[in-house]
Amino acid sequence: MDHRGIKAAKHCLFATLISACGPGGPDGGGVSVPLDGSGGAPNGQPVVVTDDAQRRHEFVSPPGRIVSLVPSATETLLAFGLGDHLVGRTEYDRTPELSSLSSVGGGLQPNLEILLALEPDLVIRFAGESDRATAERLTDLGVPHFAIQPDGIADVQSIIRRLGAITGAEAAANSLLAEIRSALADVQERVEGLPLRRVAYLLGGEPPWVAGPGTYIHELMILGGGTNVFDDLGQLYVPVSLEELIDRKPDLLLIAESGSAPPKLSSIPSVRLPGSIEVPGPGLGDAAREVARLIHPEAFP
Repeated sequence: MDHRGIKAAKHCLFATLISACGPGGPDGGGVSVPLDGSGGAPNGQPVVVTDDAQRRHEFVSPPGRIVSLVPSATETLLAFGLGDHLVGRTEYDRTPELSSLSSVGGGLQPNLEILLALEPDLVIRFAGESDRATAERLTDLGVPHFAIQPDGIADVQSIIRRLGAITGAEAAANSLLAEIRSALADVQERVEGLPLRRVAYLLGGEPPWVAGPGTYIHELMILGGGTNVFDDLGQLYVPVSLEELIDRKPDLLLIAESGSAPPKLSSIPSVRLPGSIEVPGPGLGDAAREVARLIHPEAFP
């Protein structure tokens, strides 16, 4: 893709993400009969929401006991002020507010004995084929479970809106989405007209894994005034040789918090991303600003 094509793709992505935040935008398509301001369904009608496994759910009232197996969803509920609705956590949820809650283990293949003992009204889980056994077992036991897949920025916005509808926290969800929209617009304005920097995102490993198109980090790089040197990959994440990485001539390496740059790449400028940036949740606005600042520090004096 040439320089003009990359800029056009960037503007297209930004327009899509901004419209997704607005009332009736694409991310609201999976919600009907929104909850009223009191947290209940108007006129006794159920709230109907479609999850990312394309399963239709009806909620007559907001769930009062929730176990979230997805850290970004957990952070979203905390941002809504619903920490008292969470009755369990995963081993990856290290927020002090949740420290007293029982851990169900990992987000994938959690300890179902502990999870069921918590008597949740709703389990929020990862969509996809990574853990079909948990979904099937919860269904067999009659435990409601809602599947989400926060792969990209628009997914994050959609999940925030749907979780707001499910929990009766629509006002908080709309406020959070407005903040995200403002942050994305600020980033767009700051990097507008700046030269695109060639960027690669390394997760670590030998050979190192890199992020391709369709990933959350890829979209943050585009919004931040960069171009992903691996935007032609056919998968979300792929291991690449050091020779290929060098041949792509990146101007900057973004390194995952848990990763590291191989010594052979020491001549390429690199920065390490805080772990918070890599969580596709309510901190999206701050993440977009931080990635843009790393790519174009001159835009953030």
